[in-house]
Amino acid sequence: MVPVKLLILGAQNTGKTALCVRFITKRFIGEYDHKKEVTYRCSRVVDQEAVDLEILDIAYKESSGASLQSSIRWADGFLLLYSITQRLSFLEVPRLKELIDQTKQSLVVPTVLVANKDDLEIGREVTTEEGQRLAKDLRCSFKELSVAEAVLGVEAAVFQLISALCLTAAPTC
Repeated sequence: MVPVKLLILGAQNTGKTALCVRFITKRFIGEYDHKKEVTYRCSRVVDQEAVDLEILDIAYKESSGASLQSSIRWADGFLLLYSITQRLSFLEVPRLKELIDQTKQSLVVPTVLVANKDDLEIGREVTTEEGQRLAKDLRCSFKELSVAEAVLGVEAAVFQLISALCLTAAPTC
């Protein structure tokens, strides 16, 4: 089994924990304790390879810079989340990606930019095109989805990240 460590980052209330729980359990739960750091573990088959996943969901607002950098060093790949209904969460993404790139000191850091809450079109503050442009500028993949409405979108984003990791990682993947 190939071990894979993923870190999920984004501003508060973007759906980070909901995405993790949705991926692991296929259920959507709307309310969470945002003060806890949780590591989710599961196994999946991705591209015909058994993968032993650890997904770290940190209370990033509370994290010290050193703690956040330690979590970034721990991870193999990253899910950067923003909410299409919160422009400020979108504006936070470039800073997070820069921190990841500086900490990892690598030209290729497998990352998927995830635009969440596309079921809340009426409150949209960030267009799909803006998300796609940002993903291109940051050299990462892009997915727009609703954690609340579709487990398939969540799985697609996570599997896309794992596949990218396997392309850039050791031949064991």
